[in-house]
Amino acid sequence: MALGIEQIDDFVASYLQKFPMGKWQDISSPLNEYYFASRLFDKMNKREMSTSQCKWKIKVRNNSNFQVVGLYHRDSSDRVNVLDEGSLKWGLTTTNYHYDIDEEIFKQGADEIVDYMNLQEQGLMQDFFEGMEDIMFGPGPSSPTQSPFPPTSLLWWITATDDSTSENNSEEGFDGFEPLGWGSNGVGGISCTTYDQWRNRTFPYTVVDRDDFVEKVINSMDLCTFKPPVSRSDIKPEGNHRWELLTTHSRVAESRRLLQLGNDNIRDDLAAHSGSVMIRGVPMTWVPAWTNSSSENARTDGIILGVDWNTLDCYYASGRSQRKRKPYQHPDMSNVRVRAMDDSLQMVCYNRRANFRGYSTETVTETT
Repeated sequence: MALGIEQIDDFVASYLQKFPMGKWQDISSPLNEYYFASRLFDKMNKREMSTSQCKWKIKVRNNSNFQVVGLYHRDSSDRVNVLDEGSLKWGLTTTNYHYDIDEEIFKQGADEIVDYMNLQEQGLMQDFFEGMEDIMFGPGPSSPTQSPFPPTSLLWWITATDDSTSENNSEEGFDGFEPLGWGSNGVGGISCTTYDQWRNRTFPYTVVDRDDFVEKVINSMDLCTFKPPVSRSDIKPEGNHRWELLTTHSRVAESRRLLQLGNDNIRDDLAAHSGSVMIRGVPMTWVPAWTNSSSENARTDGIILGVDWNTLDCYYASGRSQRKRKPYQHPDMSNVRVRAMDDSLQMVCYNRRANFRGYSTETVTETT
């Protein structure tokens, strides 16, 4: 039975929560996979903060009062501030869909209407995750004063710049300073100049081979591992890596070719397992957002990002995580209703030095 116009809004509001099985095949997603949804978004265990900004504590030093002493020694004792605080503005996002209560679909039965609204609702969620994917693999905020201020990104946290002005000018070492445009403002308000342990590792390479590429990745894995001498109450235990090597498709393809050469000396370091290429047992994952030429974040620098997911979290502003509003009347169109979803989050890295970033000194063309 068709609904009367006065019934449509209440019907939509009450039935949106049911999400029955759709009667369509969705081929609208442009990317092969969406990593924000699978790596950082955890619907069941969201970290929320009731603060004006996203904040977290970092221990940056010890009191350093250890001494070698003899008889009748005089103690020397200093007290310093061992904590610093990271902070970022919340990144606010919104998305929506709208419908006209005079659309033909609302003259049909309840099942057809529910299917139609379910289609719009699922599209709303897909828009959110597609938008967050672009943010996650993009450059991140361009300056502390950018307005509106977006969520940060992997490339904002794990940099390849030593001057915050030009990308891909870092040398091999812990040479990943503040992201472009941030200079002396620090990363999350914490200075890479004051605290060299707040820099991520970097390296340039020219070709994908054993000595130039694979060895530098392995060196970075070795040197980005810091194991504390005593048990600590870290947010995430240091040294317990959950690594993944994020890169472009050409880097994975070149590594497969390197494996096919059949060099037995390389197989302990570079291997294939269940169709995946691994370096020291860590999978190389190609990122569609960096590979596809149609993506706004397509790369030509042969990037390889050693990401320790154990050092990264998403924090959400309390009460504003995927907050959906009941459909409301469009201010300029009396028959049009708008269904909106707001979100407020920030991506936080607790330990930059556990991550690394490599780049090619030659321009890389991806085949898509």
